[in-house]
Amino acid sequence: MSHLKVRLRFNPGREGTPLDKLGDFATQAEKFLRAFAADLGVSVRKGEWLAKEFRNESTSWDTLYVHPVEDEITRAGVKALDALTGPDPYGACGAGTFSYTTLLEFSKIGKGMDPDEVYYIGMYEDDSAEQPLWREVSYRKVAEIRKFLETPHVIYGAVQGLLHAWFPGASPPFMQLRPLDGGDLIRCICTAQQYQKVHEATKVANTVLMVYGDVAWDRGTQTIQQVEVMDIEATHPLALEQFDQLFGSMPNATGDLSSGQYIDQLRGLEDGE
Repeated sequence: MSHLKVRLRFNPGREGTPLDKLGDFATQAEKFLRAFAADLGVSVRKGEWLAKEFRNESTSWDTLYVHPVEDEITRAGVKALDALTGPDPYGACGAGTFSYTTLLEFSKIGKGMDPDEVYYIGMYEDDSAEQPLWREVSYRKVAEIRKFLETPHVIYGAVQGLLHAWFPGASPPFMQLRPLDGGDLIRCICTAQQYQKVHEATKVANTVLMVYGDVAWDRGTQTIQQVEVMDIEATHPLALEQFDQLFGSMPNATGDLSSGQYIDQLRGLEDGE
């Protein structure tokens, strides 16, 4: 067992540290470390990263996760931080080394820095290590990451959900769609030509809409930011009589198996499990 321990060095080469910048730096560093730990499979609550071992070298300190973790997790953390500060953090995200959310939180650490500033971050390989593996992070690097992640990726696509609310008098008019999986509301910007279709959808409860258009995808949060609507299709719920007709409509679907045996087979369960 060992501890996740990261050292931060802020404002190197300068005398003193502006208190407001120090506060912003520490607050954002804590948010990043919680997201970083979550990617390693460690659930960290607010207040469980402790700052210690302060030194007056333009302000540096250790941040220690209070609970011990498996050595494999610490080693994975060292590799992840190395990839995060390396030349291709986007590729590391794509490979699953860490999430885009963590990369965004990392990029926000240096948001308040001056353009010519750098800071240092390093992770200890184990509890016996006296020095961390330092990595330099420049303002330019994190600014480029922020710009990339905060610029939505726009692609033509479709979203499906229940009509939650409609604001025809807004500028521009929009509706809010509730995804069928219960996720966050999706803002869908409509045109005057789509007014009648949306109006018809409000007449029947639980109408499911298929909305087609330019989907703006937020890279940092991995969520849909909004949809510029080009077309709308409404699907109405089945009447009770129509739903009942589904039962027995495929009598040979499970072969010689009972419904229960067929479901167990799909789940990969053996008899008696």
